[in-house]
Amino acid sequence: MTISIHNYLLLLLLIGLTTYAQNDTIRLKNNDILVGEIKSLSTGILTMETSYSDKDFKIEFNKVETLSIGRKCFITLTNDRRFYGNIRSENSGGVTIILEDGSSERFQLNELINLVEVFDEFWKRFEGGIDLGYNFTKASNNAQFTIAGNVGFIGEKWRNKANINVLNSSQDGLRDVKRVDAMLETIRLLPKKWYMLADVSFLSNTEQSLTGRVTPSLGLGRFIKSTNKLYFGVTVGATYNIENYEDTSFNKTSSEAFLGSNFNMYDFKDFDLNTGFKFYAGISERGRFRLDYHITLKYDLPWDFYIKTEFTLNYDNQPAVSGTDLDYIFSSGFGFKLD
Repeated sequence: MTISIHNYLLLLLLIGLTTYAQNDTIRLKNNDILVGEIKSLSTGILTMETSYSDKDFKIEFNKVETLSIGRKCFITLTNDRRFYGNIRSENSGGVTIILEDGSSERFQLNELINLVEVFDEFWKRFEGGIDLGYNFTKASNNAQFTIAGNVGFIGEKWRNKANINVLNSSQDGLRDVKRVDAMLETIRLLPKKWYMLADVSFLSNTEQSLTGRVTPSLGLGRFIKSTNKLYFGVTVGATYNIENYEDTSFNKTSSEAFLGSNFNMYDFKDFDLNTGFKFYAGISERGRFRLDYHITLKYDLPWDFYIKTEFTLNYDNQPAVSGTDLDYIFSSGFGFKLD
C-alpha cells in the first residue's frame, strides 16, 4: 500500500494540529499570545514552557487576560476555595472551572491563587530537587560537604513531601561535625481552610550528642491567610519522641504538645522566602520545651537551576549534655529542580 505525497503532508498537518490543540494558550493584556504547557501558577507568577524557548517563561499573572488549559488542574482560589477539574476563560477577566461531574462554576481570573496541571500518570505527579555544597580550606584541612534533597507528590485532597539535609565537616585537631535532618509529611485537605497533618521527623547532630531523635506527630492546621502574595498557616497537635544519645544512659521517650506556624511571602518575582517554627512543650517531662526554626531564601536561575540560602536552629532547654542546648546550621548552595 502506498501513500501519496499529498496524503502524507495532510497526515503531518493533522498530527501538528492535534499536537497544537493539546497545548495550553494564554493571551496577555497587550494581546500577545503564548502557546505551550502551563506548568503552574504560584506566588503570583505563571510558569509556561514552550517549544521555541530554551527556558520557561515567567509571567506576572496580573498581566494575563485569558487562558486555556488542556489537562486537569488542582486549583486554589482566594479564601482557600479548592477545585479539581478543567479550567478555561472565554472572556477578559473571567474563568470557568469544569468539575469532574460535568458541572461548572465561574469566577474572576484575579481570584486564582495557585494552579498546578496534573498528569493522569501516577509517576508524573512527583516533583523534587537536589542541592549540593562543598567548601575546603587548606589551613587545618578544613572541609565541609552539604547535600539536601526534597520530593513532593500532589493528589486531589492530599499533599505529600519529604526532605533531607546532611552536613559533614572535618578539620585537623577537632572532632568531626555531623548532622542529619529529615522529614516525611502528609497533609489531608479539609473544608473551610482546615487540614490534617501527620509527619515523622529525624534529627541527629554531634553538637547535642544526639545520635537520633525520631518524632512522629499528628496535628490539625488552618490556613489563616492565603492570597496571591502571601501564605500563612498555623498547626497544633501532639508528638512522641524516641531519643538516643551517644551516652546510652540518656536514652528516653517522651510526649509533647506542639504549636507550629509557616509563613511564605512570594511577591519577589524570582525570589522565594519561606520561614516557620515548631514550639514543643513537654507533657511527660514537665518544664521541658524545644524550638525548631527555619528560614530559606531561594533565587531561581535559568534552566531550572537555582541558588539557595538556608538557616535552621534547634533549641532544647533540657539537653542530655550540659552546654549543648543550642544547635544551628547556615548553608548556601547551588541546586537543580526536578519536574
